[in-house]
Amino acid sequence: MTDDDDDIVDAHEFHCVFCGVAIEDESSAVMLTATWMPHWRADKFAPLAQDFWAHSACLEKGWKGQWPWEEHILYGFEAGADKEYAQSLEISVARPEDREEIEDMLETAFAEGLRRSYGTDLVDAVLPTISKINPKLLTSGTFYVLADMDGQVVASGGWTLDDPVTGEVIDGLAHIRHFAVHPDFSGFGLGRKLFRHCRSLIANAGVREIRCLSGLNAEAFYAKLGFERAGAVDIDLGGVSLPSVDMRRPVKDS
Repeated sequence: MTDDDDDIVDAHEFHCVFCGVAIEDESSAVMLTATWMPHWRADKFAPLAQDFWAHSACLEKGWKGQWPWEEHILYGFEAGADKEYAQSLEISVARPEDREEIEDMLETAFAEGLRRSYGTDLVDAVLPTISKINPKLLTSGTFYVLADMDGQVVASGGWTLDDPVTGEVIDGLAHIRHFAVHPDFSGFGLGRKLFRHCRSLIANAGVREIRCLSGLNAEAFYAKLGFERAGAVDIDLGGVSLPSVDMRRPVKDS
């Protein structure tokens, strides 16, 4: 052994991509491999021969939908190409056979989004219920999805005339249903794209007002779409109450 050996870095030592602390106990950490992302499944970007590690606690507290490393390192692609790719995805009517993929996407999207505004225990309690989609939506013709180049559902959203909680139909009122975007595709305008598509069809149905029961985490998103807060509401999800926001907007811009 030489003096130079002291400078050799252990090739098996990993550091948390959030806090930078060395990970000594692999059982308390998670591995984030770039290859699981839809971009790689679709062969859109070159894969990386590297794994990224994070402490479980750091992942839960620190990840807000954006990866903590530089975009050009992660993607190996010119800046803006990921957004261009996301916005090129086409909207299609959801089908009953899409149910499993839609629910998988909803679970992932809601798990991350809700934790920004609710405690982990509450999210864990309501997630099995809110990530399940009413089969009637998949035959309604007014519920839509966006899928990536590999056919994986990355966003969903739609509308109905019947109330999602009571089933009641009120003349002139439509309801937003199950709007969600997979975290890999957040921030690229897919939710707005889906809403614009829905609003044009809602207008053709003679509806005057659109209602949305929004989670606390999504209130700002709907506000940007022109919705205004009508009041607070608690939604009963299998005996668990989820504090939410009743939001409304006219179909036509004023």
